[in-house]
Amino acid sequence: MQNGPPTFQLRAMQVSETLDLKGLEREDAFSKTPLSFRVGKSGMAVLFRFGAAVFVDMTPIEEDELLRGLQARMLNPLETREIETLVATVGGDEDRMTPQGTVQVRTRDIPRLLLIAEALAVSVALAYDERRVAHAFDRLAPIGTTLSTGRLPGGERGQLLKEIGEALIVQQRLASRVDLDDKPDVLWDKPDLERFWAKLVDEYDLASRDRAIERKLSAIKETTQTITDLMTTRTSHRLEWYIIALIAFEIVLTLWDKFRPT
Repeated sequence: MQNGPPTFQLRAMQVSETLDLKGLEREDAFSKTPLSFRVGKSGMAVLFRFGAAVFVDMTPIEEDELLRGLQARMLNPLETREIETLVATVGGDEDRMTPQGTVQVRTRDIPRLLLIAEALAVSVALAYDERRVAHAFDRLAPIGTTLSTGRLPGGERGQLLKEIGEALIVQQRLASRVDLDDKPDVLWDKPDLERFWAKLVDEYDLASRDRAIERKLSAIKETTQTITDLMTTRTSHRLEWYIIALIAFEIVLTLWDKFRPT
């Protein structure tokens, strides 16, 4: 017999860079954006297009079955998945985050579950983005160090282009993910829960983490633009020297034909 208020667990997982949810519309869906529906007796799944899935009060077997069913819809599935779990308690006079790191909700209704799921989904997405940005920084750092000494990056052109390309992929990935400036759809119908959403955003530090990623992205963009410009300039200079060499060679041939001994 359970003592105290009832509890349940939520688990968020970043499974891929994108989830293709087209054609998954269900008559029993609680919402379409994000797509959420009941699983089993008391569980609920919440799926996000930016590659995150949240399991509410689902058993490990139910989670595995759902993930297997989504395999074909995972675009660029991740080898290392970001995972976060949260314990929720039902009861009390207000919705709040407790000092123990759990969430307390007045009632276990769909709007509150969707808000918690969205906060967890954004958190794991940011964790994945943070890892990708850090990796891009590490790859571009030696190039930046070389530029700071007043020298152009060495190595093969193809390798430099690969580094730039991977950084651009990171930018495209982050540009397509969730925008924290847009509030969750459920708040349009439940504006009284905006304060609860603000507490969740603050608890997971979503806004400041998002800004930090944007700042790093700007630095990556500037670095890649600088490298691209320098590579273009170096190529232009080489072409100029090739042209000068060809002109000089043409002049030498002309003079040779004119003054060569007969």
